[in-house]
Amino acid sequence: MIRKTPVATLCLPVLTLALVLACSPRGADAPARPRNVIFILVDTLRADHLGIYGYHRDTSPHLDAFARTSTFFQDARSQAPCTFPSVNSILTSRYPTAFLGQPNGAMGIPEKIPALAEILRLQGYRTVAVSASAVVRNTPSQHNPGAGFGRGFEVFQEECVWKSAACVNRQALEHLRRDPDGAAAERPLFLYLHYLDPHGPYNPPSGHVRRFATGRPEKVFIRNGNPNPIGDMLYKGAPDPGATPADLQHLRDLYDEEIAYFDSQLPELLRALEEGGWLDDSIVVFASDHGEEFLEHGHIKHCRTVYDAAIKTPLFFRFPGGVGRTLTAPVQNLDIVPTLLDYLEVPAAGLTLEGESLRPLIERNQPGDPHQFSFSGPYRSVADGRFKLIQDLAGADFWLYDLQQDPGETKSVLAAERRTFHALRETLGAWLARTEGTGRADESLRKARAAEEKLRSLGYLE
Repeated sequence: MIRKTPVATLCLPVLTLALVLACSPRGADAPARPRNVIFILVDTLRADHLGIYGYHRDTSPHLDAFARTSTFFQDARSQAPCTFPSVNSILTSRYPTAFLGQPNGAMGIPEKIPALAEILRLQGYRTVAVSASAVVRNTPSQHNPGAGFGRGFEVFQEECVWKSAACVNRQALEHLRRDPDGAAAERPLFLYLHYLDPHGPYNPPSGHVRRFATGRPEKVFIRNGNPNPIGDMLYKGAPDPGATPADLQHLRDLYDEEIAYFDSQLPELLRALEEGGWLDDSIVVFASDHGEEFLEHGHIKHCRTVYDAAIKTPLFFRFPGGVGRTLTAPVQNLDIVPTLLDYLEVPAAGLTLEGESLRPLIERNQPGDPHQFSFSGPYRSVADGRFKLIQDLAGADFWLYDLQQDPGETKSVLAAERRTFHALRETLGAWLARTEGTGRADESLRKARAAEEKLRSLGYLE
C-alpha cells in the first residue's frame, strides 16, 4: 500500500526547521538543482561477510564491484545492533539515547527530531521510501506500535514488508521510471530503499541457485517433525544444548546464501540507475543498520551486544563519475546525514546533528573525531581505530580489545593497557554525560573504579 504524507501533517518543529532552511539560501553559484540521493540500506549485513571486506567466500561480487567505484570506508560502525535505534540514528544523526522512553511503545523518530526526509522535502525533494522491514514502517504494527518512520516521505511503500529484494527492486524501479526525464526531472529525488535480506529466517527465494547451503530450508529448522536445534538457536537468539558445530556452520551458510541472493538482485537496480541517468547526477549511499552474531560471544542474531560482529557494517558513497577510493579512518553511520547535507549544500545551521560531515576526509584526507560510540541494552562501547572499550552498565565489567592484534575481540587487554583504558573510559564517560546525563556518567566512573579494584585484588594491577 502506498502511504502519502501530506505537507499539512509535518509537525510544528519542522515548521521551525523550514524557517531555518529558508533563512539560509544557497549561494548564487550553487547548482540550479541539487543532486538526487539514492539510499540503499541492507538489513543485518555484517561487513566481514562481504568480499570487499576480505571475506573468504564470494558472497558479493556485484556489490564488491560497485564499492570499487565508490568512496569505501573500511572501518564503519553502527550506533546500535538493532534496527529501530540504528535506523533512527542513521536518518537523524542522533545517538540512540535520543529515542528512549517514547509514549505508547513508539519506535519511530520522535516528532521533535527532524529526519533526513523532512529536511530534503522542505528543500523541494520528492521523497520516497520502499521498505521490506516490519520495523521501519509508516503504519503501526505488532513490531512497531508507534511507527513514525514515514515522516517527511511523500510516499512510503510497505507492500514489500517481509518480502525479498525482488519486491523492493520492483517498487523502486516504478519510481525511478515514473518521470520520463529520469534524473533530469524537475524535482530532485530522495529514494530510500530498505532491503530485508539477509535478515532471518535465512530463506532465499526458491529460484535462487544455492552455492553455500544445501538442503531445503524447512528441513534445516524442522527435523522428524520436531524443531531442529539450529531453528531454536535462530529464533531464540541463544545457543541450544542440542546444537552441533555443523548446525552452527549451516546457519552461517544460510546467512551467506541470503547475502548472495541480495547480490544477485543488485544489478537490476544498478541498470535502472544507469539507464535513467541517475548515476550521473546522484549520490548513492550503501549502508547497513547492524550485523549478525553466530556465537562469537555467546549470542545468535543481533540486538544484544556491541561486539563488531553486530555493529561493524559496510558503508560507501558513490559519487557521479564513479571514482573509487578506500579510506581507513574510523567513521560512524551517524555521519551519513551530515555528509549528505554538506554535499547537497543544504544548510545545517539550527539542526542538532551529532555526527560530522565526512567531506573533509573524502576530499582532503582529513579525519575528524576518531571515536565510534555504540549502544545496546546495558552495554556501551567506544572505539578509536585501534582499541575498543566495552562497558556493562548493569555490572562493573569493562573489556578492552586491541582490534589490530585481535579483530575477533577474544582477549581483553585492560590490565596491560591501563593508559588506553583510562583515556577511553574518560571519552566514554563524557559521551554518557552528553547523551544520557551526568548521573549515568558518574555511575560509569564509579564502576570503572570498581573494575580496577577487582583487577587489583586478583593481582593484575599494582
